[in-house]
Amino acid sequence: MSTVINTNMASLFAQNSLASAQNNLATSVQRLSSGLRINSAKDDAAGLAISQSMQGQINGTNQSIRNLSDATNLLQTADSSLATVQDMLLRLKQLAVQGYDGSLSASQKLDIVTEMKDLNDEINATATRTSFNGIKLLSSGAYVSNTGSDIRAGDDMITTAVSVSTSSGTIGAAGTNAVTMGTATVFDIDLSNDMKNKLAGQTFTLTNSGNQLTMAGTIDGVATSQTVTVENYTGNGVVRSDAAVLDFDQFGISFNLTTSLAASYATQLGSAIAASFTTLSSLNILGQVATVEDIRLNGAQSGTFTMSAASGVVEMSGTLNGALTSEKVTLSTLAANTTNTIEFKTFGVKFDVKAYAVQYSATQVGAALMATDFAGGTDGQLVINNGGNSTLDFQSGATSSEFIQINTLNVLTGESGTYKGSVTSMTQVGATITGTDSGELGDLSSTDTIATWQTAFKNAETAIDTALDYISTQRGVFGSQMNRLSYISTNLTTQSTNLQNSRSSIIDTDFAAETAKLTKGQIMQQAATAMLAQANQMPNVVLSLLK
Repeated sequence: MSTVINTNMASLFAQNSLASAQNNLATSVQRLSSGLRINSAKDDAAGLAISQSMQGQINGTNQSIRNLSDATNLLQTADSSLATVQDMLLRLKQLAVQGYDGSLSASQKLDIVTEMKDLNDEINATATRTSFNGIKLLSSGAYVSNTGSDIRAGDDMITTAVSVSTSSGTIGAAGTNAVTMGTATVFDIDLSNDMKNKLAGQTFTLTNSGNQLTMAGTIDGVATSQTVTVENYTGNGVVRSDAAVLDFDQFGISFNLTTSLAASYATQLGSAIAASFTTLSSLNILGQVATVEDIRLNGAQSGTFTMSAASGVVEMSGTLNGALTSEKVTLSTLAANTTNTIEFKTFGVKFDVKAYAVQYSATQVGAALMATDFAGGTDGQLVINNGGNSTLDFQSGATSSEFIQINTLNVLTGESGTYKGSVTSMTQVGATITGTDSGELGDLSSTDTIATWQTAFKNAETAIDTALDYISTQRGVFGSQMNRLSYISTNLTTQSTNLQNSRSSIIDTDFAAETAKLTKGQIMQQAATAMLAQANQMPNVVLSLLK
């Protein structure tokens, strides 16, 4: 190294070392004072990104645990009220049996009925006042109603006219005269309601032997055939009309015959009529479009909403929060024997629609949905009463895609009015106790016979037993959900602990290691300071050369 004055390389090296030692010492002091290994992005950019992602998971998980605690408290509130309702039903059961006591007078039995009516009123009162944070738990937050009847799963609400076709074209729908038999007989076709879905999309053949007409085909995968006799129709030279039914009850299909004989026809033979049916070759049952299996409400507001459809797009419109609102949903084709959900998120309404044996296009389903008279009301109009929640979602994980669903109930026993229920098991209790039809306790008086009284009490007891089974089932559902919530909370707590441990290893200061670095930094700073002082003295050596 050259001996110079202007550039003191040793001093520069010492200065660099001192600056580095001071930076390291400052970093250690910052980490030890904050407790964090990463105090800014420059400390560990990748570690910071990973730790913040973990923090998001931790926050979501911890909030989910608190949410599930609310869900558990909600279920416990509902279950405690259901227990009270169940106790009252047990007392009603006792009173219904007591009514069989032959030693009681009519006035004493009327006293029993009075207590039963009071208990029925209290069941409704208990249900309506059971709420959690303003959410009705036992009076169905929101329910669908148009003419006083609720929508329940399984009700047929979307149908087309059931039609029957043959290889030669459409021969008729229920209620129409479709084919002239010879010159004298016409018929229409009926399908029993319980067979419509089983028959949809299937073909049946007709053959005859004399006046014996046989139908054959497959029902639920089983080859089936049935033969009926076609009677003769005698005119005796007088204009007349006779009616008869060819009932293939195993298939749920009946032909309603009307034979009109002019004076010139003495007889229309049953064999001729049977033979004429075979010319139809086969019957193809077209069936239903689809059925609304259920209507689910989540935060739905009360009001009247209309449905419209065009080219496979269904639109719901109505007033929400005082403003006219609409929402469109594009439908997909419904494959045979599938269930699809049509959801209007803005309105908090979901339709579960099931297609039957035939695949139907989105346009067909949309048109049918628009024309549906929900619960017997106006076509394409949905009426929601008592706006609120009937389906409650609670997030059960770090992301919104993970949730548990809890359904509120409607255990009201009224068939209409303020205490209108939606579950037959409960409304039947109210009907048998307060109703005024034959066989109901509200219809009885002191002049009725013992047999009449016993029938009414028996009907009430049967309804009460059904209601007890329903309440027990619902309490079982609530109980299992509470247990499920407990397991979920335990799992989420463990997840949160593990996530926080992992994040800590990335972002928190290791005090054992960092204090060692601090000590090293302090020593290095002192050494660098001392060496800088020595280096600064080195140019003085040059003065000796100038003497």
